[in-house]
Amino acid sequence: MTDRPFCSVVIPAFNEERDIEASLSSLVNQSYPRNRYEIIVVDNGSTDRTSKIASAFADLILSKPDGNVGAVRNFGIDSASGEVIICTDADCVVTQDWIEKGVTLLKKNPNHAFGGGLRPRENARWIEKYWLLNEAGDRVQQRALAGSSIFVWKRDFERLGAFNEEMTSGEDSDLYNRALSNGLKVIINPKLSVTHLGCPETPRDFIKRQIWHSQNYIPDFKNSVKDKVFWLTLLYFGCSTTALCLLFTTNYFPALTILAAGQLPVFILALKRLKRSAWRIKSLNEVIKVLLIDNLYLVGRTIGLLQGVRKTLG
Repeated sequence: MTDRPFCSVVIPAFNEERDIEASLSSLVNQSYPRNRYEIIVVDNGSTDRTSKIASAFADLILSKPDGNVGAVRNFGIDSASGEVIICTDADCVVTQDWIEKGVTLLKKNPNHAFGGGLRPRENARWIEKYWLLNEAGDRVQQRALAGSSIFVWKRDFERLGAFNEEMTSGEDSDLYNRALSNGLKVIINPKLSVTHLGCPETPRDFIKRQIWHSQNYIPDFKNSVKDKVFWLTLLYFGCSTTALCLLFTTNYFPALTILAAGQLPVFILALKRLKRSAWRIKSLNEVIKVLLIDNLYLVGRTIGLLQGVRKTLG
């Protein structure tokens, strides 16, 4: 078994009784030898049956009722015995050879960390389908690490200084940026993608998710200015606000012109996603759905940005 490094799968969980059984079931039925990896669930103060369900599958259940998700992940990693740290979420289902593929990639590629993207569920609703643009499961949208699928040698993780514990979200992207700054190469491989059972299914839930993801724009301003999406969000916010002000003063033509200009970041995001996914548009209806989702994305990001401003100003 010397060629099988011991792995620790660390999973933060908060009120995940709906999905955690499916998630952990997929993890205990891996092609990788079961005695060569451990499953650690860190309960972030759940008030439902999360811990009870997890006890039937996990090797170790820890409790950390306070702290942001980065702190919860770190808490589990501090108790991990593995040479390889694997991160996922309690609402994610993995393929049977997920651990095997991730470890193989690490062994073949020194000084690397690997991540995966998201695959849609079977019979996914339209918002999930046209957000992921990944029906075949062979594409990834993001370039940065996502907490749903991370593989890294523990020695490299410790060298990077662990997850940022102050961020309410985006701790995975922050780790990605520090990895690059410290000479650790990061590759997002579609073979490591997971199915996210908690993917938003309604516009309201999708917006709420983006609000949560963007609340650190202002508190983490130093890194935000390096993020192209941050600037697209500012442009969208500026155009939308200006257009609304002009509408209230009955300056309709300038308002509509500026409102149209505000769609530029929407088109940029949509084209980027379509290019990465190699999605072939089949109808005008699909175009409308893709653009609608990117509008919802920027609406949520704008609200999150404003909440970050409010929080920073106290």
